[in-house]
Amino acid sequence: MGIDYNELAKKYDLTRKENIDTVNRFLENLSFSEGTNILDFGCGTGNFTCALKRITNANVYGVEPADEMRQKAIDKNTDVIFEKGNHEKIPFRDNFFDFIYMTDVIHHVPEIRIMFKELNRVLKQSGSLCIVTESHKQIESRFWVKYFPTTVEVEKKRYPDIPEIIESAINNGFVFLKKEITDVNHKQAISHNFLILVENKGYSMFHLINDSDYERGLADLRNDYNKQVELEYNHGETFLWFKKPFKD
Repeated sequence: MGIDYNELAKKYDLTRKENIDTVNRFLENLSFSEGTNILDFGCGTGNFTCALKRITNANVYGVEPADEMRQKAIDKNTDVIFEKGNHEKIPFRDNFFDFIYMTDVIHHVPEIRIMFKELNRVLKQSGSLCIVTESHKQIESRFWVKYFPTTVEVEKKRYPDIPEIIESAINNGFVFLKKEITDVNHKQAISHNFLILVENKGYSMFHLINDSDYERGLADLRNDYNKQVELEYNHGETFLWFKKPFKD
């Protein structure tokens, strides 16, 4: 069972937007100016890309392999350059970017070793790389696992765990700087936006579980939404920061 990302693009933005906490974390860790070159690798429909352009007025670029996703991004902001590319080919010259980031992308990359080589090529010496992802432990702590338990193993097969990511980056020329974990205790009812997202299979994982598991989970989710059941969970993301070393 595969995922058609061009088809997914039609529903991707129904409930999704940039996470401003993620953008603020970038701003807290780095300084940006109008001359800074930033790459959003795997930019999707450009939510984070456009937000960073709006906030920093830096030179912001996006790379996305899915044509429909990329077109949605282009339609949002003509001041951002969006190009077709993937982990094997980023269509920019060597040593071009000051900062590269990816948000919830690495699990879509079939070979992270090749990806890190290509990211290393286009990143300037002393440039920074940030990978926003989830550990296997964080995948297990998602609140929707209650409704869709079969997504856990599906996602663990797709997501490289944190030690694997760090090791691959180091083996391909990066220096590991730090890990930031945003886990925090939550207690809240299911939002209408989340229900819409699930009903439209807005997360790719819903395309990878069988139909009966999906329909059963959706029915239980709707039931708890109607009852406004409050869920308690501890779930966040992991920020992995790297630097390309300076060479004399």
